[in-house]
Amino acid sequence: MVKELRTGPSRYTILVVDDEESIRNLVVTSLSKLGHSYVIAIDGVDALNKMKGNKIDAVITDIKMPNMDGITLTSEMLIQYPGLPIMVMIAFKEEYSAGIAISAGAREFIKKPFSIDEFAIRLHKMINDSETLRRLISEKNGDEDMQDLMNELGAAIKKK
Repeated sequence: MVKELRTGPSRYTILVVDDEESIRNLVVTSLSKLGHSYVIAIDGVDALNKMKGNKIDAVITDIKMPNMDGITLTSEMLIQYPGLPIMVMIAFKEEYSAGIAISAGAREFIKKPFSIDEFAIRLHKMINDSETLRRLISEKNGDEDMQDLMNELGAAIKKK
């Protein structure tokens, strides 16, 4: 399944945020197999700093971390980087819920432990949905620009 979702070398750069090294390693190994590159952060504060020096296409963050949790990080990132697709990882027996992650602005969530196939499917769905939304907004803005131009041309013709 993972091989079917391969997107080509380094198609996306994903910021991986987790204070547990074993989870970070699992996620970055999966991203590498899917053909993506990655940047690693150990908590929310580190993640915000890493955003400044890198072009990040999406974020995968744990929900419970020291210094800044994944909910606060998600909210802060979306203020600074509107539209950024964010996936939140939630432990199976965590007091946080997927609803809290989504209400903070996360596009996707996944419960730990998860399979590599589920991870790949959720990641690509999130990125594809984000690209579709970006394209629709761009087309809408283009349509509005075209309408403005048509209105200006119409007004110029009426003046003659």
